[in-house]
Amino acid sequence: MKIKDKITQTLASVAIELQEISSEFYIIGASAMILSEIEIGETFDIDILTTEANSLKLQQLLSRYIEVAPKTKENDLFRSNFARFHLPLMDIEVMGDLQIKKNNVWLPVCVEKYREIFIGNLIIRIPTLEEQKRILSFFGREKDLKRIPTLNKYLP
Repeated sequence: MKIKDKITQTLASVAIELQEISSEFYIIGASAMILSEIEIGETFDIDILTTEANSLKLQQLLSRYIEVAPKTKENDLFRSNFARFHLPLMDIEVMGDLQIKKNNVWLPVCVEKYREIFIGNLIIRIPTLEEQKRILSFFGREKDLKRIPTLNKYLP
């Protein structure tokens, strides 16, 4: 199965739960690039950026899939109300009120410009290509910076 199909089928499988939270959620990272028709290969999870309230609600609504006490790799760089859900095709990681540490100051991660796509009846917000580039640069990790040249090929 193609990775874009895995992403869309995973999101469709939790569409009812996603429709129960406020619309303030965005798919970011590799999954956003793939949903934007950018060829980057595989990804193993779908990153959802949202509010703390939405994260808490999803933890309740998707409790059957939740990973108890998930380990995160970059606690020195990121903090959020974090949850990981193990779904049949791929994981979903939810970050409520995500912040990144820059120069010893915690700064909020926000999506300023986005577009909407439909997966069935579900409206999914993904950052515009320019916004995806801005977020990758803001994160500044090696793996994020490596994706920028690929993204640049798709920018006008």
